[in-house]
Amino acid sequence: MQEALDRLRERGVVREILGGTIAFNTEEYPPYNYLDEQGSVVGSSTTALRTALEAAGLSAEFRLLPWARAYTEAQLRERHCVYSTTRTPEREHMFTWIGPLVSSTWAAFALEESSIDAESLSELTELRVGSFREDAVGQYATRRGVPIIKASAERENINRLRSGVIDVWVTGEQTADYLAKEAGLALRRLFEFNRVDLYLACHPSIPDHFSAGLQRALDEMNADAEALQ
Repeated sequence: MQEALDRLRERGVVREILGGTIAFNTEEYPPYNYLDEQGSVVGSSTTALRTALEAAGLSAEFRLLPWARAYTEAQLRERHCVYSTTRTPEREHMFTWIGPLVSSTWAAFALEESSIDAESLSELTELRVGSFREDAVGQYATRRGVPIIKASAERENINRLRSGVIDVWVTGEQTADYLAKEAGLALRRLFEFNRVDLYLACHPSIPDHFSAGLQRALDEMNADAEALQ
């Protein structure tokens, strides 16, 4: 019995039975995750997670925070996760990964009336390019020699582009479309430069049975979706 209890304790099952809550932190990053008019966390990634949790008989607390805080909490605090997160080689060892939840296409955007004409990241090195803190899109561009002007949140980049603080915005295509429509701002897509899957990234303390059960539910959902295509 002691050996069995020790195994359960190592896996985090005992702590969960005693009342530990698992936090799913996210940011304002539509259409994947954002607050609706009632103050609830919604979006396509959120829907996927809520559906998988219900199918697996699991529960979690959804919280919307500034991205840098949400990401840091998942790194440093036990039983905390963050989504929608790009799975990169630099991040791989930091988290237990669950997903994918959705896919994202990364692209560069300018104002519709802008005279900027570029076809690759290498052509943006002399321009003012916007992203936000701890964002994988901006980090990817930085590693390819593009100086990035960082905002605290993605939504700020719409106003920075409109006011001329930045010349180009690098972000997920779906997010740019959503925020531009919301702000009534016409954008011009310059070029696409990457396609990625987005995940739930969890602190390694997450119980094995929780991550495995949630992954199974997501795998079944993704298999059903592929079968319908």
